[in-house]
Amino acid sequence: MPKKDFVEIRIHGRGGQGAWTASIILAEAALVEGKYSQSFPEFGPERSGAPVTAYARIGPSRIDIHAGITNPDYVIVIDPTLVHMATKGIKENGKIIATSAKSVEELRNELKLSDGIELWVVDGVKIAMETIGRAIANTAMLGAFVKATDGKIISLDSLIQATKNVLGPRLSEEAVNKNIEAIKRAYEEVKKG
Repeated sequence: MPKKDFVEIRIHGRGGQGAWTASIILAEAALVEGKYSQSFPEFGPERSGAPVTAYARIGPSRIDIHAGITNPDYVIVIDPTLVHMATKGIKENGKIIATSAKSVEELRNELKLSDGIELWVVDGVKIAMETIGRAIANTAMLGAFVKATDGKIISLDSLIQATKNVLGPRLSEEAVNKNIEAIKRAYEEVKKG
């Protein structure tokens, strides 16, 4: 049995919202810090708008497990309509980082969370619209993830560098900078409940 000195992260989004890209950025941020990582998606019907789940593992040593993640330590929800999926299989001491216009208390009650699960909420879609100009909250939610984990999994600086590394070849410098602005805003605005 491989040792488990890594964390497991599950990301929920819809096709076209960058869930897999978010997991790639997380994995890249881990590499920036000299850690080991994995990133992989799980697609249903491959079409825009269909639910997509992506995964990442991050740890200080080589990760020898290559199976899907069924009991994540952390769940990131990019699309507010998928927040109901956040609780499936999450560890009792896990954390959910969700985009929602609802308050932390409203969402906690809606999800019927036990006291052992931390909930972090930020309106990532609003932040994305105001910074990027599109309702794609993947990078914003990564900023919220860093805050929710006190920078212990990956740091904000590593996340910003990884965002440049991953998005730089795909997007204009202006678009990359807007994504970094979304990361920083969500980092500052996310609330714990």
